[in-house]
Amino acid sequence: MDAELSSPSNSSANDPANPAETTAKCPHCGTAMPANAAFCPGCGWSMTPLPAADRAAAAVAYFTFIPAAVLLFLPAFRNRRFVRFHAWQSVLLWAAFFVLTVAALLLSNVAAAMLLLLFGILASLAMLFLWMVLSLKAWQGERFELPLFGKLAARMK
Repeated sequence: MDAELSSPSNSSANDPANPAETTAKCPHCGTAMPANAAFCPGCGWSMTPLPAADRAAAAVAYFTFIPAAVLLFLPAFRNRRFVRFHAWQSVLLWAAFFVLTVAALLLSNVAAAMLLLLFGILASLAMLFLWMVLSLKAWQGERFELPLFGKLAARMK
């Protein structure tokens, strides 16, 4: 009876419901994930090789609001989830930056102009850094989600 409990049976190893066979490891970070996952939940790395055109289009989406909006309306990119995710994330990010810029400009006429000018410079530097990181991640084929904008962009279709 002890031998039956200590040794695994061969029938459970070949069972398709066995979770060990339906999971895979990310080649980039080693996180366990479902075998049919398109992106790693740990690092966002794509599990299917993306064409260079998709990676380039996703990176171009972060340049300004205009290329991202154009990519959303082009028929060639309507079924490409990777490009559409990065385009939507870019549109949402640039829209938030635009709203914050307009609010800061309106407040600078009323409140302390020097303080808001310093805040504007720091926000612009942060946006430049974020723009470079997001463009690089998209070029590498990684689905890098920003905390709020990434979840919204993933829901957009």
